[in-house]
Order: sequence, then structure tokens, then C-alpha cells
Amino acid sequence: MTPSAPTHRPAAASAATSAAPEILLRLSLDELNLVLEGVGNLAFARVFALVGKIQAQAGEQLQAQAQAAGQAGQPG
Repeated sequence: MTPSAPTHRPAAASAATSAAPEILLRLSLDELNLVLEGVGNLAFARVFALVGKIQAQAGEQLQAQAQAAGQAGQPG
């Protein structure tokens, strides 16, 4: 199966006006860093919003996991 050709809309415009459904992915931290490395090779103006969105979501999840681990280790 051949992937569809990428669109060449600016990232900010596509994020603001896109009605595309969201996709939830489950990746390890190493896998996510590999994705970010690949995206980082693209033009900054095209990907900065996407990188920011990925970093924000990953940061929230890692913080929540750290808090949950800290609470699990505390005597109840």
C-alpha cells in the first residue's frame, strides 16, 4: 500500500483549520525521540508547531507517570 502524498500546508495553518480526526499513538520514549529526530530534519517553519505539540503532550504524560510512581511508593 502506498501512502498518500503529503500536503504542503504550513503547520500552523493546518493545525488551526484542519478538521482531520486525531490519532492516538503509543510509543516508547526512544521511539518518540526517533520520530522527533526525523521531523527535526525538516524545515523548522514547517514542523515547529508539531514538535511543540509532541513535546507538550509527552511532558504532561511523563510528569503524570512520575507523580503516580511517587504516590505508589508512599505508605498509605
